[in-house]
Amino acid sequence: MSGVLKTALIPRLLKIRFLLLWLLVSGFMCLHMSNAQWPEDGDFWEHSAVARELTTHLIQPKHPQLLLDAPHAFYSPYAVAVSLLARALNLGAVTALAVMGLCNLSLLFLGIRFFVFSIVPGHRGGTAFYAVLLTFFWWGSAPWAWSGFFHVGVLGYNLPYPSTFSAGLTLIALGANQRRIRTGRPIWLALILPIAVTVLLSHPTTFIFLAAGLIAQACALQGSVLSQVALTVSVLGLAFLLAYFWPYFPALRLFADGVTGMRDPKIGFYGESKVLYQHVARRIWPSLIGLPLLFAGSRRSWRRLPVTMLIILSAIYALGAALGGYFCGRVLPYIVFLLQVVIAERIAAYEAKVGGTRFANSPRRLIVPAAVTAAALLLSLKPLARTLARSFPGRPPACQSYLFLSRFTGQYEVVLADIADSWLVPTFGGKVVASAHPLAFVPDQDARRSDLARFFDGETGPGKRREIIQKYRVNYLLLRKSAGAERRDRRQGFADFGEVVFENDVFVLISLKPGSE
Repeated sequence: MSGVLKTALIPRLLKIRFLLLWLLVSGFMCLHMSNAQWPEDGDFWEHSAVARELTTHLIQPKHPQLLLDAPHAFYSPYAVAVSLLARALNLGAVTALAVMGLCNLSLLFLGIRFFVFSIVPGHRGGTAFYAVLLTFFWWGSAPWAWSGFFHVGVLGYNLPYPSTFSAGLTLIALGANQRRIRTGRPIWLALILPIAVTVLLSHPTTFIFLAAGLIAQACALQGSVLSQVALTVSVLGLAFLLAYFWPYFPALRLFADGVTGMRDPKIGFYGESKVLYQHVARRIWPSLIGLPLLFAGSRRSWRRLPVTMLIILSAIYALGAALGGYFCGRVLPYIVFLLQVVIAERIAAYEAKVGGTRFANSPRRLIVPAAVTAAALLLSLKPLARTLARSFPGRPPACQSYLFLSRFTGQYEVVLADIADSWLVPTFGGKVVASAHPLAFVPDQDARRSDLARFFDGETGPGKRREIIQKYRVNYLLLRKSAGAERRDRRQGFADFGEVVFENDVFVLISLKPGSE
Protein backbone atom coordinates (compact mmCIF):
# COMPACT_ATOMS: atom_id res chain seq x y z
CA MET A 1 0.00 0.00 0.00
CA SER A 2 2.82 2.42 0.78
CA GLY A 3 4.21 1.89 -2.68
CA VAL A 4 0.91 2.74 -4.28
CA LEU A 5 0.62 5.78 -2.02
CA LYS A 6 4.01 7.08 -3.09
CA THR A 7 3.65 6.40 -6.79
CA ALA A 8 0.04 7.17 -7.60
CA LEU A 9 -2.32 8.41 -4.90
CA ILE A 10 -0.60 11.59 -3.77
CA PRO A 11 -0.07 13.15 -7.24
CA ARG A 12 -3.65 12.29 -8.17
CA LEU A 13 -5.03 13.78 -4.98
CA LEU A 14 -3.15 17.01 -5.55
CA LYS A 15 -4.27 17.10 -9.16
CA ILE A 16 -7.97 16.79 -8.32
CA ARG A 17 -8.00 18.63 -4.97
CA PHE A 18 -9.84 21.62 -6.46
CA LEU A 19 -12.57 19.28 -7.67
CA LEU A 20 -12.66 17.50 -4.31
CA LEU A 21 -13.03 20.81 -2.47
CA TRP A 22 -15.88 21.78 -4.79
CA LEU A 23 -17.64 18.45 -4.17
CA LEU A 24 -17.16 18.73 -0.40
CA VAL A 25 -18.45 22.30 -0.14
CA SER A 26 -21.31 21.59 -2.56
CA GLY A 27 -22.44 18.60 -0.51
CA PHE A 28 -22.18 20.67 2.65
CA MET A 29 -24.27 23.47 1.12
CA CYS A 30 -26.78 20.96 -0.23
CA LEU A 31 -27.54 19.88 3.32
CA HIS A 32 -27.68 23.48 4.52
CA MET A 33 -30.17 24.54 1.86
CA SER A 34 -32.33 21.47 2.23
CA ASN A 35 -33.06 22.68 5.78
CA ALA A 36 -34.17 26.14 4.52
CA GLN A 37 -32.55 27.90 7.46
CA TRP A 38 -32.73 31.42 6.05
CA PRO A 39 -33.35 34.07 8.72
CA GLU A 40 -36.86 35.50 8.78
CA ASP A 41 -35.58 39.07 8.44
CA GLY A 42 -33.13 38.33 5.62
CA ASP A 43 -33.19 39.43 1.99
CA PHE A 44 -33.96 35.86 0.91
CA TRP A 45 -37.69 36.45 1.32
CA GLU A 46 -37.67 39.48 -0.94
CA HIS A 47 -35.84 37.47 -3.60
CA SER A 48 -38.29 34.58 -3.19
CA ALA A 49 -41.28 36.92 -3.57
CA VAL A 50 -39.68 38.29 -6.74
CA ALA A 51 -39.08 34.78 -8.07
CA ARG A 52 -42.69 33.80 -7.35
CA GLU A 53 -44.12 36.81 -9.17
CA LEU A 54 -41.85 36.39 -12.21
CA THR A 55 -42.67 32.69 -12.36
CA THR A 56 -46.35 33.63 -12.48
CA HIS A 57 -46.05 36.59 -14.86
CA LEU A 58 -42.68 36.65 -16.60
CA ILE A 59 -43.49 39.32 -19.20
CA GLN A 60 -45.55 41.83 -17.22
CA PRO A 61 -45.09 41.13 -13.50
CA LYS A 62 -46.82 43.15 -10.84
CA HIS A 63 -45.11 44.25 -7.66
CA PRO A 64 -43.93 41.11 -5.80
CA GLN A 65 -44.97 42.32 -2.34
CA LEU A 66 -47.65 44.99 -2.70
CA LEU A 67 -50.86 45.04 -4.73
CA LEU A 68 -49.41 47.53 -7.21
CA ASP A 69 -48.28 47.63 -10.82
CA ALA A 70 -45.06 49.37 -9.75
CA PRO A 71 -41.70 47.87 -10.83
CA HIS A 72 -39.28 46.32 -8.39
CA ALA A 73 -35.51 46.79 -8.24
CA PHE A 74 -34.90 43.03 -7.93
CA TYR A 75 -36.47 42.21 -11.31
CA SER A 76 -32.97 41.61 -12.64
CA PRO A 77 -31.49 39.18 -15.17
CA TYR A 78 -30.67 36.95 -12.21
CA ALA A 79 -34.29 36.92 -11.03
CA VAL A 80 -35.42 36.13 -14.56
CA ALA A 81 -33.01 33.17 -14.63
CA VAL A 82 -34.41 31.89 -11.31
CA SER A 83 -37.98 32.17 -12.59
CA LEU A 84 -37.10 30.33 -15.81
CA LEU A 85 -35.53 27.57 -13.71
CA ALA A 86 -38.68 27.40 -11.58
CA ARG A 87 -40.86 27.16 -14.68
CA ALA A 88 -38.70 24.55 -16.37
CA LEU A 89 -38.52 22.25 -13.33
CA ASN A 90 -41.94 23.15 -11.88
CA LEU A 91 -40.39 24.35 -8.63
CA GLY A 92 -41.63 26.72 -5.97
CA ALA A 93 -39.79 30.00 -5.48
CA VAL A 94 -37.93 28.85 -2.35
CA THR A 95 -36.76 25.59 -3.93
CA ALA A 96 -35.77 27.34 -7.17
CA LEU A 97 -33.61 29.81 -5.25
CA ALA A 98 -31.96 26.98 -3.34
CA VAL A 99 -31.17 25.09 -6.55
CA MET A 100 -29.88 28.30 -8.13
CA GLY A 101 -27.72 28.82 -5.06
CA LEU A 102 -25.89 25.57 -5.75
CA CYS A 103 -25.43 26.68 -9.36
CA ASN A 104 -24.03 29.97 -8.05
CA LEU A 105 -21.54 28.05 -5.89
CA SER A 106 -20.23 26.24 -8.97
CA LEU A 107 -20.09 29.56 -10.82
CA LEU A 108 -18.07 31.09 -7.98
CA PHE A 109 -15.61 28.16 -8.02
CA LEU A 110 -15.31 28.50 -11.79
CA GLY A 111 -14.85 32.27 -11.57
CA ILE A 112 -12.07 32.05 -8.97
CA ARG A 113 -10.26 29.39 -10.98
CA PHE A 114 -10.59 31.28 -14.26
CA PHE A 115 -9.42 34.55 -12.67
CA VAL A 116 -6.43 32.91 -10.97
CA PHE A 117 -5.40 31.06 -14.14
CA SER A 118 -5.52 34.33 -16.10
CA ILE A 119 -3.28 36.39 -13.81
CA VAL A 120 -0.91 33.96 -12.04
CA PRO A 121 1.99 32.76 -14.22
CA GLY A 122 2.93 29.60 -12.31
CA HIS A 123 1.55 27.06 -9.83
CA ARG A 124 -1.92 27.99 -11.05
CA GLY A 125 -3.69 24.82 -9.95
CA GLY A 126 -2.36 25.09 -6.41
CA THR A 127 -3.09 28.82 -6.29
CA ALA A 128 -6.71 28.28 -7.38
CA PHE A 129 -7.18 25.63 -4.69
CA TYR A 130 -5.75 27.81 -1.93
CA ALA A 131 -7.63 30.88 -3.18
CA VAL A 132 -10.96 29.07 -2.74
CA LEU A 133 -9.91 27.61 0.62
CA LEU A 134 -8.87 31.02 1.92
CA THR A 135 -11.99 32.72 0.52
CA PHE A 136 -14.20 30.45 2.62
CA PHE A 137 -12.10 29.96 5.75
CA TRP A 138 -9.27 32.53 6.05
CA TRP A 139 -10.99 35.15 8.24
CA GLY A 140 -10.63 36.67 11.67
CA SER A 141 -13.23 36.74 14.42
CA ALA A 142 -16.83 37.62 13.53
CA PRO A 143 -16.58 38.45 9.79
CA TRP A 144 -19.53 40.36 8.39
CA ALA A 145 -22.69 38.40 7.56
CA TRP A 146 -23.46 40.45 4.45
CA SER A 147 -24.10 39.54 0.85
CA GLY A 148 -20.86 39.70 -1.10
CA PHE A 149 -18.95 37.94 1.70
CA PHE A 150 -18.38 34.24 1.13
CA HIS A 151 -16.84 32.93 4.35
CA VAL A 152 -18.26 29.65 5.63
CA GLY A 153 -20.34 31.31 8.33
CA VAL A 154 -22.56 33.08 5.82
CA LEU A 155 -22.04 31.06 2.65
CA GLY A 156 -25.23 29.01 3.03
CA TYR A 157 -27.28 32.18 3.36
CA ASN A 158 -25.67 34.06 0.48
CA LEU A 159 -25.52 31.43 -2.23
CA PRO A 160 -29.05 32.09 -3.58
CA TYR A 161 -28.40 35.84 -3.74
CA PRO A 162 -27.53 37.76 -6.91
CA SER A 163 -24.33 38.90 -5.17
CA THR A 164 -22.88 35.38 -5.49
CA PHE A 165 -24.05 35.05 -9.08
CA SER A 166 -22.56 38.45 -9.93
CA ALA A 167 -19.27 37.72 -8.15
CA GLY A 168 -18.75 34.55 -10.19
CA LEU A 169 -19.55 36.35 -13.44
CA THR A 170 -17.31 39.29 -12.51
CA LEU A 171 -14.29 37.05 -11.92
CA ILE A 172 -14.93 35.37 -15.28
CA ALA A 173 -15.12 38.77 -16.97
CA LEU A 174 -11.87 39.93 -15.36
CA GLY A 175 -10.17 36.71 -16.41
CA ALA A 176 -11.50 37.13 -19.94
CA ASN A 177 -10.29 40.72 -20.08
CA GLN A 178 -6.83 39.70 -18.93
CA ARG A 179 -6.71 37.16 -21.74
CA ARG A 180 -7.94 39.77 -24.20
CA ILE A 181 -5.08 42.06 -23.18
CA ARG A 182 -2.52 39.27 -23.32
CA THR A 183 -3.63 37.82 -26.68
CA GLY A 184 -4.81 41.03 -28.34
CA ARG A 185 -8.07 39.35 -29.39
CA PRO A 186 -11.07 41.69 -29.04
CA ILE A 187 -13.45 38.71 -29.34
CA TRP A 188 -13.33 38.47 -25.54
CA LEU A 189 -15.37 41.69 -25.42
CA ALA A 190 -18.33 39.65 -26.67
CA LEU A 191 -18.25 37.92 -23.29
CA ILE A 192 -17.22 40.88 -21.13
CA LEU A 193 -19.95 43.31 -22.27
CA PRO A 194 -23.00 41.11 -21.58
CA ILE A 195 -21.52 40.12 -18.23
CA ALA A 196 -21.06 43.81 -17.37
CA VAL A 197 -24.71 44.57 -18.21
CA THR A 198 -25.93 41.53 -16.27
CA VAL A 199 -23.89 42.38 -13.17
CA LEU A 200 -24.91 46.04 -13.32
CA LEU A 201 -28.61 45.11 -13.33
CA SER A 202 -28.35 42.17 -10.91
CA HIS A 203 -26.05 43.56 -8.20
CA PRO A 204 -24.76 47.10 -8.75
CA THR A 205 -22.31 46.96 -5.83
CA THR A 206 -20.47 44.06 -7.47
CA PHE A 207 -20.35 46.16 -10.64
CA ILE A 208 -18.14 48.58 -8.71
CA PHE A 209 -15.60 45.78 -8.30
CA LEU A 210 -15.96 44.81 -11.96
CA ALA A 211 -15.41 48.40 -13.14
CA ALA A 212 -12.45 48.90 -10.77
CA GLY A 213 -10.93 45.62 -11.91
CA LEU A 214 -11.25 46.41 -15.62
CA ILE A 215 -9.75 49.87 -15.15
CA ALA A 216 -6.94 48.43 -13.02
CA GLN A 217 -6.13 45.90 -15.75
CA ALA A 218 -5.80 48.75 -18.23
CA CYS A 219 -3.66 50.84 -15.86
CA ALA A 220 -1.38 47.91 -15.00
CA LEU A 221 -0.12 47.67 -18.59
CA GLN A 222 3.35 48.89 -19.38
CA GLY A 223 2.31 50.38 -22.70
CA SER A 224 -0.81 51.76 -24.45
CA VAL A 225 -2.41 52.57 -21.11
CA LEU A 226 -4.50 55.46 -22.42
CA SER A 227 -6.01 53.49 -25.28
CA GLN A 228 -6.86 50.57 -22.97
CA VAL A 229 -8.41 52.90 -20.39
CA ALA A 230 -10.46 54.58 -23.12
CA LEU A 231 -11.65 51.18 -24.35
CA THR A 232 -12.57 50.11 -20.82
CA VAL A 233 -14.51 53.31 -20.14
CA SER A 234 -16.32 52.82 -23.45
CA VAL A 235 -17.33 49.27 -22.50
CA LEU A 236 -18.57 50.43 -19.10
CA GLY A 237 -20.47 53.32 -20.66
CA LEU A 238 -22.05 50.97 -23.19
CA ALA A 239 -23.12 48.71 -20.31
CA PHE A 240 -25.01 51.64 -18.76
CA LEU A 241 -26.55 52.48 -22.12
CA LEU A 242 -27.79 48.92 -22.62
CA ALA A 243 -29.09 48.82 -19.03
CA TYR A 244 -31.32 51.77 -19.96
CA PHE A 245 -33.33 49.42 -22.19
CA TRP A 246 -33.94 46.81 -19.46
CA PRO A 247 -37.74 46.36 -19.56
CA TYR A 248 -38.46 45.47 -15.93
CA PHE A 249 -37.46 48.68 -14.15
CA PRO A 250 -35.93 52.10 -15.03
CA ALA A 251 -32.34 51.18 -14.28
CA LEU A 252 -30.70 54.59 -14.66
CA ARG A 253 -33.28 56.19 -12.40
CA LEU A 254 -32.62 53.49 -9.80
CA PHE A 255 -28.85 54.08 -9.96
CA ALA A 256 -29.28 57.86 -9.75
CA ASP A 257 -31.61 57.59 -6.76
CA GLY A 258 -29.14 55.21 -5.12
CA VAL A 259 -26.25 57.65 -5.51
CA THR A 260 -28.22 60.68 -4.29
CA GLY A 261 -29.61 58.72 -1.35
CA MET A 262 -26.31 57.31 -0.12
CA ARG A 263 -26.30 59.63 2.89
CA ASP A 264 -30.06 59.75 3.43
CA PRO A 265 -30.77 58.65 7.02
CA LYS A 266 -34.21 57.37 5.95
CA ILE A 267 -32.54 54.69 3.84
CA GLY A 268 -31.36 52.45 6.62
CA PHE A 269 -29.40 50.13 4.37
CA TYR A 270 -26.81 52.79 3.63
CA GLY A 271 -26.41 53.71 7.28
CA GLU A 272 -26.07 50.04 8.19
CA SER A 273 -23.11 49.81 5.81
CA LYS A 274 -21.12 51.83 8.34
CA VAL A 275 -20.36 48.55 10.14
CA LEU A 276 -18.11 47.65 7.20
CA TYR A 277 -15.72 50.31 8.52
CA GLN A 278 -15.71 49.09 12.12
CA HIS A 279 -13.23 46.64 13.74
CA VAL A 280 -11.85 45.87 10.28
CA ALA A 281 -8.42 44.61 11.32
CA ARG A 282 -9.89 42.23 13.90
CA ARG A 283 -12.22 40.73 11.32
CA ILE A 284 -9.79 40.32 8.42
CA TRP A 285 -6.36 40.10 10.07
CA PRO A 286 -5.34 36.73 8.51
CA SER A 287 -5.66 38.26 5.05
CA LEU A 288 -3.50 41.25 6.00
CA ILE A 289 -0.56 38.85 5.76
CA GLY A 290 -0.94 39.39 2.03
CA LEU A 291 0.16 43.03 2.22
CA PRO A 292 3.87 42.46 2.95
CA LEU A 293 3.84 39.48 0.57
CA LEU A 294 2.36 41.65 -2.15
CA PHE A 295 4.81 44.50 -1.91
CA ALA A 296 7.79 42.28 -1.16
CA GLY A 297 7.26 40.63 -4.53
CA SER A 298 6.10 43.72 -6.42
CA ARG A 299 9.01 43.38 -8.83
CA ARG A 300 7.34 40.34 -10.32
CA SER A 301 5.30 41.47 -13.29
CA TRP A 302 2.07 39.70 -12.36
CA ARG A 303 1.94 41.57 -9.06
CA ARG A 304 1.35 44.84 -10.89
CA LEU A 305 -2.29 43.90 -11.43
CA PRO A 306 -3.32 43.04 -7.83
CA VAL A 307 -1.39 46.08 -6.56
CA THR A 308 -3.25 48.34 -8.99
CA MET A 309 -6.60 46.75 -8.18
CA LEU A 310 -5.98 47.09 -4.45
CA ILE A 311 -5.04 50.74 -4.80
CA ILE A 312 -8.22 51.56 -6.74
CA LEU A 313 -10.51 49.52 -4.47
CA SER A 314 -8.88 50.94 -1.34
CA ALA A 315 -9.38 54.46 -2.69
CA ILE A 316 -13.09 53.72 -3.21
CA TYR A 317 -13.33 52.25 0.29
CA ALA A 318 -11.57 55.26 1.86
CA LEU A 319 -13.70 57.69 -0.13
CA GLY A 320 -16.81 56.12 1.37
CA ALA A 321 -15.50 56.79 4.87
CA ALA A 322 -14.42 60.33 4.04
CA LEU A 323 -17.70 61.38 2.40
CA GLY A 324 -20.08 59.36 4.54
CA GLY A 325 -21.04 57.15 1.60
CA TYR A 326 -20.63 53.97 3.61
CA PHE A 327 -22.14 51.98 0.78
CA CYS A 328 -18.64 52.02 -0.72
CA GLY A 329 -17.68 49.62 2.05
CA ARG A 330 -19.20 46.87 -0.08
CA VAL A 331 -15.88 46.64 -1.96
CA LEU A 332 -14.19 45.34 1.20
CA PRO A 333 -14.71 41.60 0.51
CA TYR A 334 -12.98 42.03 -2.84
CA ILE A 335 -10.02 43.80 -1.24
CA VAL A 336 -9.75 40.82 1.10
CA PHE A 337 -10.13 38.40 -1.81
CA LEU A 338 -7.19 39.95 -3.68
CA LEU A 339 -5.02 39.63 -0.59
CA GLN A 340 -6.11 36.02 -0.26
CA VAL A 341 -5.10 35.34 -3.88
CA VAL A 342 -1.65 36.80 -3.18
CA ILE A 343 -1.30 34.56 -0.10
CA ALA A 344 -2.56 31.58 -2.10
CA GLU A 345 0.06 32.12 -4.81
CA ARG A 346 2.87 32.30 -2.25
CA ILE A 347 1.62 29.14 -0.50
CA ALA A 348 1.43 27.31 -3.83
CA ALA A 349 4.98 28.39 -4.66
CA TYR A 350 6.23 27.25 -1.26
CA GLU A 351 4.41 23.94 -1.66
CA ALA A 352 6.20 23.34 -4.96
CA LYS A 353 9.51 24.18 -3.31
CA VAL A 354 8.94 21.82 -0.40
CA GLY A 355 7.76 19.01 -2.64
CA GLY A 356 10.35 19.52 -5.35
CA THR A 357 11.04 17.12 -8.17
CA ARG A 358 12.84 14.67 -5.83
CA PHE A 359 9.68 14.27 -3.74
CA ALA A 360 7.06 14.20 -6.52
CA ASN A 361 5.51 10.98 -5.22
CA SER A 362 6.30 11.41 -1.53
CA PRO A 363 3.87 12.08 1.36
CA ARG A 364 6.07 15.11 2.00
CA ARG A 365 4.02 16.89 -0.67
CA LEU A 366 1.00 16.77 1.64
CA ILE A 367 2.68 18.72 4.45
CA VAL A 368 1.84 22.20 3.14
CA PRO A 369 -1.76 21.56 2.02
CA ALA A 370 -2.51 19.70 5.26
CA ALA A 371 -1.02 22.46 7.42
CA VAL A 372 -2.79 25.28 5.55
CA THR A 373 -6.12 23.44 5.61
CA ALA A 374 -5.79 22.82 9.35
CA ALA A 375 -4.94 26.48 9.99
CA ALA A 376 -7.89 27.65 7.88
CA LEU A 377 -10.31 25.36 9.70
CA LEU A 378 -9.04 26.55 13.08
CA LEU A 379 -9.52 30.16 12.05
CA SER A 380 -13.14 29.45 11.11
CA LEU A 381 -13.97 26.97 13.84
CA LYS A 382 -16.88 28.89 15.39
CA PRO A 383 -18.68 29.92 12.17
CA LEU A 384 -18.05 26.47 10.74
CA ALA A 385 -19.64 24.86 13.81
CA ARG A 386 -22.69 27.12 13.50
CA THR A 387 -23.09 26.29 9.83
CA LEU A 388 -22.71 22.58 10.54
CA ALA A 389 -25.43 22.83 13.19
CA ARG A 390 -27.77 24.44 10.66
CA SER A 391 -26.96 21.71 8.14
CA PHE A 392 -27.93 18.65 10.17
CA PRO A 393 -30.86 16.87 8.48
CA GLY A 394 -34.25 17.01 10.16
CA ARG A 395 -34.29 20.65 11.24
CA PRO A 396 -37.64 22.31 10.43
CA PRO A 397 -37.46 25.12 7.88
CA ALA A 398 -37.53 28.65 9.25
CA CYS A 399 -40.65 29.37 7.20
CA GLN A 400 -42.65 26.34 8.35
CA SER A 401 -45.24 28.34 10.26
CA TYR A 402 -46.11 30.32 7.09
CA LEU A 403 -46.68 27.39 4.72
CA PHE A 404 -50.43 27.24 5.39
CA LEU A 405 -50.94 30.60 3.65
CA SER A 406 -50.83 29.05 0.18
CA ARG A 407 -53.90 26.94 1.04
CA PHE A 408 -56.08 29.84 2.14
CA THR A 409 -54.93 33.01 0.39
CA GLY A 410 -54.57 33.81 -3.29
CA GLN A 411 -51.45 35.38 -4.74
CA TYR A 412 -53.26 38.64 -5.50
CA GLU A 413 -55.33 38.90 -2.35
CA VAL A 414 -54.12 41.28 0.36
CA VAL A 415 -53.07 39.92 3.73
CA LEU A 416 -52.72 42.50 6.48
CA ALA A 417 -50.03 41.37 8.93
CA ASP A 418 -47.60 43.18 11.20
CA ILE A 419 -44.45 44.56 9.58
CA ALA A 420 -42.23 41.60 10.51
CA ASP A 421 -44.61 38.91 9.25
CA SER A 422 -45.38 40.94 6.11
CA TRP A 423 -41.81 40.20 5.01
CA LEU A 424 -42.52 36.47 4.44
CA VAL A 425 -46.20 36.50 3.47
CA PRO A 426 -45.72 37.29 -0.28
CA THR A 427 -43.61 34.16 -0.79
CA PHE A 428 -46.43 31.86 0.38
CA GLY A 429 -49.66 33.84 0.39
CA GLY A 430 -50.99 37.11 -0.95
CA LYS A 431 -49.69 40.63 -1.16
CA VAL A 432 -49.18 42.80 1.93
CA VAL A 433 -49.77 46.39 2.96
CA ALA A 434 -46.18 47.42 3.69
CA SER A 435 -42.60 46.16 3.58
CA ALA A 436 -40.02 46.31 6.34
CA HIS A 437 -37.23 47.14 3.87
CA PRO A 438 -37.08 50.23 1.65
CA LEU A 439 -38.71 49.81 -1.77
CA ALA A 440 -37.72 51.74 -4.87
CA PHE A 441 -40.53 53.12 -7.04
CA VAL A 442 -43.07 53.06 -4.15
CA PRO A 443 -43.56 56.71 -3.11
CA ASP A 444 -46.13 56.00 -0.38
CA GLN A 445 -44.11 53.35 1.48
CA ASP A 446 -43.72 55.52 4.59
CA ALA A 447 -47.48 56.11 4.71
CA ARG A 448 -48.06 52.38 4.32
CA ARG A 449 -45.80 51.56 7.26
CA SER A 450 -47.49 54.24 9.34
CA ASP A 451 -50.96 52.89 8.53
CA LEU A 452 -49.86 49.37 9.39
CA ALA A 453 -48.44 50.46 12.74
CA ARG A 454 -51.63 52.40 13.45
CA PHE A 455 -53.80 49.38 12.64
CA PHE A 456 -52.09 47.26 15.29
CA ASP A 457 -51.90 50.07 17.85
CA GLY A 458 -54.09 49.23 20.82
CA GLU A 459 -55.40 52.83 20.88
CA THR A 460 -56.79 52.64 17.34
CA GLY A 461 -60.56 52.19 17.18
CA PRO A 462 -62.56 49.85 14.91
CA GLY A 463 -63.61 52.68 12.61
CA LYS A 464 -60.05 53.71 11.78
CA ARG A 465 -59.07 50.09 11.28
CA ARG A 466 -61.91 49.63 8.80
CA GLU A 467 -60.68 52.69 6.90
CA ILE A 468 -57.23 51.10 6.58
CA ILE A 469 -58.81 47.82 5.44
CA GLN A 470 -60.78 49.67 2.75
CA LYS A 471 -57.79 51.76 1.68
CA TYR A 472 -55.61 48.75 0.92
CA ARG A 473 -58.42 46.36 -0.16
CA VAL A 474 -57.51 43.85 2.54
CA ASN A 475 -58.91 40.32 2.23
CA TYR A 476 -57.30 38.64 5.26
CA LEU A 477 -55.90 39.54 8.65
CA LEU A 478 -52.91 37.54 9.86
CA LEU A 479 -52.41 37.82 13.60
CA ARG A 480 -49.40 36.47 15.44
CA LYS A 481 -50.39 34.98 18.77
CA SER A 482 -48.99 36.48 21.94
CA ALA A 483 -49.06 35.23 25.50
CA GLY A 484 -51.52 35.47 28.38
CA ALA A 485 -53.98 38.35 28.71
CA GLU A 486 -52.44 40.17 25.77
CA ARG A 487 -53.26 37.16 23.62
CA ARG A 488 -56.96 37.27 24.60
CA ASP A 489 -57.20 41.04 24.20
CA ARG A 490 -55.51 40.96 20.79
CA ARG A 491 -57.76 38.15 19.53
CA GLN A 492 -60.91 39.87 20.86
CA GLY A 493 -59.94 43.17 19.29
CA PHE A 494 -60.06 41.72 15.79
CA ALA A 495 -62.78 39.06 16.23
CA ASP A 496 -65.53 41.23 14.73
CA PHE A 497 -63.71 41.82 11.47
CA GLY A 498 -64.33 38.39 9.99
CA GLU A 499 -64.22 34.64 10.38
CA VAL A 500 -61.27 32.60 11.57
CA VAL A 501 -60.34 30.22 8.73
CA PHE A 502 -57.08 28.86 10.14
CA GLU A 503 -55.29 28.74 13.44
CA ASN A 504 -52.08 27.09 14.63
CA ASP A 505 -49.65 27.59 17.50
CA VAL A 506 -48.26 30.74 15.91
CA PHE A 507 -50.92 32.47 13.79
CA VAL A 508 -54.61 33.19 13.43
CA LEU A 509 -55.85 33.87 9.89
CA ILE A 510 -59.11 35.82 9.63
CA SER A 511 -61.06 36.08 6.40
CA LEU A 512 -62.95 39.37 6.30
CA LYS A 513 -66.73 39.15 6.41
CA PRO A 514 -68.69 40.40 3.38
CA GLY A 515 -69.27 44.07 3.82
CA SER A 516 -66.48 44.52 6.35
CA GLU A 517 -64.59 46.55 3.81
